[in-house]
Amino acid sequence: MRPKIGISASEANQRTPRPARRIRFLHIPKTAGTTLAKILCRQYSRTATFSFEGNFQADSAHFRALSKRQLEGLKLILGHSLCITGIPEVDEAKTLTLLRHPVARVKSFCQHVYEGKNGLPSAHFSGGSFDLDRFLESGNPELSNLQAWTLVSGEQLCPRVDFDSLSAGAAGQLAVDHLFSKVAHFGIQEYFDESLLLFAQALHWSSPYYVSRNRRNPRNLLRFEERHLQRIEELNQVDLAVYHTARDRFLEKIQAPGFDRARLRRFQKFNRLGHPLFVLREALAFWPKKIFRPKPPSASA
Repeated sequence: MRPKIGISASEANQRTPRPARRIRFLHIPKTAGTTLAKILCRQYSRTATFSFEGNFQADSAHFRALSKRQLEGLKLILGHSLCITGIPEVDEAKTLTLLRHPVARVKSFCQHVYEGKNGLPSAHFSGGSFDLDRFLESGNPELSNLQAWTLVSGEQLCPRVDFDSLSAGAAGQLAVDHLFSKVAHFGIQEYFDESLLLFAQALHWSSPYYVSRNRRNPRNLLRFEERHLQRIEELNQVDLAVYHTARDRFLEKIQAPGFDRARLRRFQKFNRLGHPLFVLREALAFWPKKIFRPKPPSASA
């Protein structure tokens, strides 16, 4: 068999990974998670997948309703959820996640809302323009310490940890403890390619070539003034502490002698050169044979 572009003949003959444990991707919004989810679906394309949709109570009820046979075939869990769900089949899975610099993550979320991609009401638009100052004071939970909350969150802490009851240091330390103890492998969005190669090495993937998903519209960019950036920092003091601690640990891994930087350069080169092919592959891809999603409520509900 002729090897794929940038892949050795032996690697091209590898089968889809069959993990002994389920793989779970804890998706924190606006951290390149949509792109990683596509990669995971391709790596585990022969297995059934459950997708958390962001409503923990509805999602957990649907998961608990899966039959024994469905659970036996379930090898990949995706989506927005709590770090600790109280569901053994989820909490015992090998968990992956991505973190992102909090200011960049919130800027991306604001851009997402500005482009009308998340279905939020138009209350934040005034006179036909987006009122960023008003939105930053709206109390939307995705604006403030979302990454730390996701890592700390558990079934008994739903829907949101009261960070006001903890010092920033205590809340951050709890989030870091969960990151290092509950999450098997984490990556950093600003080092996305390096993160992918660490995941690939740990989980025995084929080369995780990808096409970036859910990107901003470069012709319609939201303008951030200095006061906006300062406010975002104020809203994310816990996240900033968690991010810097996690990034330092991550940098130790990719700066260690065992990290193959030559492979990283080859991967980036082939991912760039093969981009048109990868776009076509995603359009024709065979995704998981079964995706279990929570059922929408009935019209009478």
